[in-house]
Amino acid sequence: MSAKSVSIKSASAKFTSAKSVSDTSKSVISKSAISRSDFATSTSIRPDSAKIVSVVRCQDYDPAKVDPALRRAVGLLGKMGDLVRPGSRVLIKPNLLQPAPPERHITTHPQVVLSVAALLKEQGCRVVIAESPGMPPYSQASLRRLYRSTGLEEGAREMGVDLNLDTGCTTVPAPNSRLIKRFSVIDPALEADCIVVVSKAKTHALTGMTGAAKNLFGLVPGLEKSAFHARLPHIDDFSHMILDLNLLLKPRLQIMDAVMALEGPGPSTGSPRKIGALLASRDCSAMDVVVSRLMSFDPREVSTIRAAVERGLLRKDFSDVQAVGDSLEDLVVPDFRKPPAGEGRLRGGLRAAFNPLLRSYSLRPQVAEDRCTGCGICSQVCPARAAEVAGGKARVDYSRCIRCYCCQEMCPARAIDLRRCLWGRMVARVSRER
Repeated sequence: MSAKSVSIKSASAKFTSAKSVSDTSKSVISKSAISRSDFATSTSIRPDSAKIVSVVRCQDYDPAKVDPALRRAVGLLGKMGDLVRPGSRVLIKPNLLQPAPPERHITTHPQVVLSVAALLKEQGCRVVIAESPGMPPYSQASLRRLYRSTGLEEGAREMGVDLNLDTGCTTVPAPNSRLIKRFSVIDPALEADCIVVVSKAKTHALTGMTGAAKNLFGLVPGLEKSAFHARLPHIDDFSHMILDLNLLLKPRLQIMDAVMALEGPGPSTGSPRKIGALLASRDCSAMDVVVSRLMSFDPREVSTIRAAVERGLLRKDFSDVQAVGDSLEDLVVPDFRKPPAGEGRLRGGLRAAFNPLLRSYSLRPQVAEDRCTGCGICSQVCPARAAEVAGGKARVDYSRCIRCYCCQEMCPARAIDLRRCLWGRMVARVSRER
C-alpha cells in the first residue's frame, strides 16, 4: 500500500473548505425517552426543512422493487442531477465489513449498490465502488475476494462499473476538525468529484448503531482504522472523530439499506431483521436519527448522534430532522434487539468518575473455542495487542483490552462473544430492575 502526504497549502480546496464547528456548543442531553413525534414528518418537502430524510417502503431485494423505491427516495430530495453533477466522477461507498454473502446481511446488499450505480450512470457519471475493510490484508487480492463474496463482482462487470483495486492512500489535512487534524484516506475517495454513501442499518457493540456517519470510516485504509481505536479509546472521542471525517469528505448523498437490518450483537454477529425500507438524505446525522427510530432506539443511545447534538450539527430535540415519504409508524420494529450495553454508551462524566469499576463492569470479548479457527484475524486487528493465538485458539489479555470490540467485529468465524464477568452481570441485572 503506497502512502502520500498532502500539505495544508497544497490540499484540494474541497477538503480545506469544511465548515468550522464550534467546540462551545455543548448541550446536556436529557435522559428522557424520545417519541416518534420528536422530529417532523411529512409527505411533501417544505422549503425550510434543513435535514430531510426520505423513507420509502421496499419489502425485498427484487430489482423490480428496489429500483422504483430508490428512485422515489432520491426524488423526494430533488432531481438527481441537482444532487450529483452529471458527468462527474462518483465514488460509491457501501458497507462491506468483511467477505460475507449477502444473505448474512452484514453488508450493504449488492442490489441496492448496483441500483444506485445505475441511477448515477443515467446522469453520465463515471462510477467506482470502493471499500477498505478492517480485515487484513488490504491488498488487491483481498479486495477482489471482498467484491466477489459480497455479490458485487458479477453485477458491476455487467453494468460497466469499476470496483476499486487501488490500495494507495494520501494523508489529508483537516484543519477545522475537532480532534484529528490529519486523516489518511484511500486515493479513490480523494480523486472522485463526490462521494455517495450507501450504508447498512445495523447494531454496533461500540457505538450502539452503525449507519450513515460511521460507514465513512471505511475510507480510512486498512488497519489504520485500528490505530484510531488505540488513539481514541473513549467512545465520545471516537464518535467526534467520525464526524470530523464526514465534515472533511462531505459526501453528497446518503442512501440507507434498511430492507433487511441486523439486530442484536452487531455489526457482524447479529441476526437479520426485516425493516423493509430504503432511505435517502443529504445529511448523515439526520439519516442516522431516522434509522435509529426505525430500529426502536432512543437516538441518544447512538454515540455519533450524541456527538452531533453536542457540536450543534443537530438540535437536541431533533426538530430540524424532517422525515418524508412513507409512514415511520408503519415501519418501526418495536421489538428490535439492541446490542448489549457496554462501557462505551455511558456518558463521559460517569466514565471518568467510575473508570476503575467500569473496566470490570464493561462487556469484554470472550472467545468461543468451539467456533474459533485460530485464524489470527483478531490479533492482527487488535489496536491494543491484547489478542493472540496460542495453542490454535484465540486468547484475550483483559488487562490490555481497551473494549473497542474490533476483534468481535472482524472475526470471520463469529467466534467472539461479548460478555460481562460475574460482578458485571450482577450490576447490570440490578440496573435493569431499578
